[in-house]
Amino acid sequence: MGLKTISFGAALAATILTTSAPSEAAGQVRARFTFEGLATCQNPPITNFPIRGEGEGVLSTDRSATLNMNSTVEGQVQYQAKLGGKAMEAPAGSASLHVVGRHTLRAVRDYPNNQIIITMTIRGAACTMTIDQRLKPGKKQYTFYNGSGLSYCSRPVITRTQCTSY
Repeated sequence: MGLKTISFGAALAATILTTSAPSEAAGQVRARFTFEGLATCQNPPITNFPIRGEGEGVLSTDRSATLNMNSTVEGQVQYQAKLGGKAMEAPAGSASLHVVGRHTLRAVRDYPNNQIIITMTIRGAACTMTIDQRLKPGKKQYTFYNGSGLSYCSRPVITRTQCTSY
């Protein structure tokens, strides 16, 4: 299992946690999540590559976040982050976490050509998650770290997201 500082998955993990989940009394907030989608890339050339990830994340009272995730892009990885810190270096870019409301966190994964913005809201047992992908001005292709370098792709299509607090 690789240990990564923070990346798309870590940004996703950190957004799945907020201070109103059921395990708050234990000093930690825990959530499980899954996402699915399709990517078509020009370099390397691949059509309708299935994107899938699932994992569990924990936010501790010291504002640290940990995620164990398995994805079709990076395989099995563990991520660690500090909520509210400056943007952290990540492969081919950076990632940051932001509190945007009492029950809502946002993670931003910054790549050379684009950003992935993940917003998660947890209220009790209810959890919602959105993934927004934005090109930077003047850019026409999305870039993503594929474990060994950058892939240049069309806008990936996210077909399903799900999160649950526990």
